[in-house]
Formats: sequence, structure tokens, C-alpha cells
Amino acid sequence: MVKTNVPRLRFREFDGEWNKKNLSKLTDIKDGTHSSPKYQEKGYSLVTSKNLQNGHIDFSNTSKISEEDYDSINKRSLVESDDIIFGMIGTIGNPVLIKDGGFAIKNVALIKHSYKLDSYFVLNFLLSNSFIKHIEMNNEGGTQKFISLNNIRTCPLNIPSKDEQQKIGSFFAKLDQLIELQTQKLEQLKKLKRGFLQKMFPQDGESVPRLRFSGFTGEWKSGFLGDKCDITMGQSPNSKNYTNDSKQNILVQGNADISKGKIFPRIYTSEITKISKKSEIIMTVRAPVGELAVNQFDNVVIGRGVASLSGNVFDYFLLTRIKENGIWNRVSSGSTFDAVNASDIKSVKLYIPKNNEQQKIGGFFSKLDQLINNQSKKIEALKQQKKAYLQKTFI
Repeated sequence: MVKTNVPRLRFREFDGEWNKKNLSKLTDIKDGTHSSPKYQEKGYSLVTSKNLQNGHIDFSNTSKISEEDYDSINKRSLVESDDIIFGMIGTIGNPVLIKDGGFAIKNVALIKHSYKLDSYFVLNFLLSNSFIKHIEMNNEGGTQKFISLNNIRTCPLNIPSKDEQQKIGSFFAKLDQLIELQTQKLEQLKKLKRGFLQKMFPQDGESVPRLRFSGFTGEWKSGFLGDKCDITMGQSPNSKNYTNDSKQNILVQGNADISKGKIFPRIYTSEITKISKKSEIIMTVRAPVGELAVNQFDNVVIGRGVASLSGNVFDYFLLTRIKENGIWNRVSSGSTFDAVNASDIKSVKLYIPKNNEQQKIGGFFSKLDQLINNQSKKIEALKQQKKAYLQKTFI
């Protein structure tokens, strides 16, 4: 007899079909308050959908409520260890397995811990295609999407024995730990880079860096960014000339077109206004100001949201340092819309070493960036691997 209700990928020691039941038949499902308690400067955190990020709760921007409101909300929706919460309104999903309580919830679903279910198994079911499809079929609302508590309670869940649930949950928990470990390594590399950017370029009021390669001495030469780089401000083509035809000219308009130091073509144009040549540095000049990319194409058209600067590898990291130091924020402050113009860019004061030291510094940061990029790719590969396992492990 052919078994139909089984996953495509399974641990060898398990067989037999899984059982399908509504989620509410297996555990208690609640939600947080729908009212708006009075917020105060200090108190208990009130967690909403916006605070659920990448499997964690971001407590840095939670609203605070009084002990009275905290107790009132938790009479009906107390969050405890091994419970799971996820967003019901706006960004639906982003499930989080709770380690410690001590907060209240608003417009957030609460799946209580149950002896019938392994919490890690349920957590990863909520990330699987099965649950995502259920959300897509049952979400309501117009601009602000939401899923009702009833639709969560009636969500079908295919479950194996408790032993198999625990085996699956443990597998994904270890995979999550590996992703978390690699993410921590990435953050350490980024922190290392920020530290070197501070030490390998002169501090305000100083003319030499505090950390320097051996063999280099003497003060760096003072000047302005306009003396170091030729600057071309962008000019947007007429929108009627925009196209999706990749045979036309790549158009870079702003932050949406660059990521991780590269251009990612999004739109094209048949009209050439201002161009950036290959290897020139493209910088956003409208909020957020100072995002950078090295043009890896022969020529691209640049819109008014960016500028193109001629320069070498050292200049790219010099501009990175300028942004890290908040110089663009200071230059653009006071305007209605955060932006910098050609004069603002040209007038930034800086210190420059001789060419051979520039090459040494540029090469050092290029290698560090390569380490960061390789680590990012490793994390992305693990996330894709997890996504594939989720598709095959759940029904």
C-alpha cells in the first residue's frame, strides 16, 4: 500500500503516515491585547509584530506599559518559556520560540507549549511552505494584511510521533545554531573592519593615522575631496525613456540599485544624461546619503539620487570612513530632505597619504571585504539549505 501522508525527506528510523489535525486540537492558541494601553517612559515591554525579527525579539524599540496593564493583558495571554509567538498584522509570521517571558503582547499570536508537540517542530512548521500557503490563502485586509485567530486555530498540521517531532526539531535547532554562529562571525568581521577604519585613517584634528603599516612615516597631506576625486552629479532621464530592456543603458538612481558595494541593475533607459565609467565610485546623495558601490559595468547612466567619483580602491574606503564618521549626516542636517550637493562633497576636508601607502591600505581593506563577502555567502548558503530542508521535511 502506498503511503501518501509522508514527507519527502525523513530520518531512516521512522516510517508510517503522519496524522493531520487542526492546530487548535493539539494546543491552546491565543492572541495579545487588541487595545492600546497607555505608554510610558519605563515599564514592561509590549511586543508587537514589528519587534519580531529573524527568530528573535528586538526589545530596543518596544513600547513600555505599566504593571497594571501588564498584569491585565497577561491574565488572558501570558507568554511563558517554550511558547511560540508570531505576527498577525502587517508582517505576518516571523515566529519566535520564547526562552523567557516577562513581557506582554499586542496583535501577536501565541501558541502555548503542549506536551503533544515539540516546540522546535512547531516553530519550523511555521516557517514551512505548508504554513506560508495557509497564510496566503487566508490573510485578510487591504493595505494592512492580517490573519484571524480562527484561521490560525483551524490551520491543518501534519504531525508524526513525538519522537520523530523531537528528532526533526533537534535537527533544525542545530542548523539554526550553526547559522547563528556563522552570523556572529560575520558581525565580528564587520566590527573588526569598523575598528580598522577608525585607526587606519587620521582622527579629527590629526594628520597621521594611529595604526600604520611598517615602513611608512610622515604626515598625510591635507586637502579636500574635490581635489582627490572628479565628481559627476547625476541627472535623471525622462521617465518615458525608462525600460525593462536589458540591452539599453543601466540606470542607477539611488540606494535601491546598489548593495554590498556593487550595482544591481533594476531599470534601464534609452536616454543618456550623466554617466559613470567602469571602476568609478557611485555614491548616494539623497537619503540615505553615502551608500557606495564600485561600478562594475562599462558605463551606466546615473540619476539625480547619486554621484559618480573617479578614484582608486583607497578612495572607496576613504569614503566608507567618511560615512562611518557621520560627516554626511552633519552636512545634510537642517535640510527638509537629507541630501548633499556637489559643493558639499567637494568641500569635505581630508588627509591623503602617498600613492604607495594608499595602495597598501586599499589592498588591506579589499581583502577584509572579501572575507566579509565570503562569510555572507556561507550564511546565505546555510539559509538556502534550511529552506530546502523545510520544503522536504514538512507536509
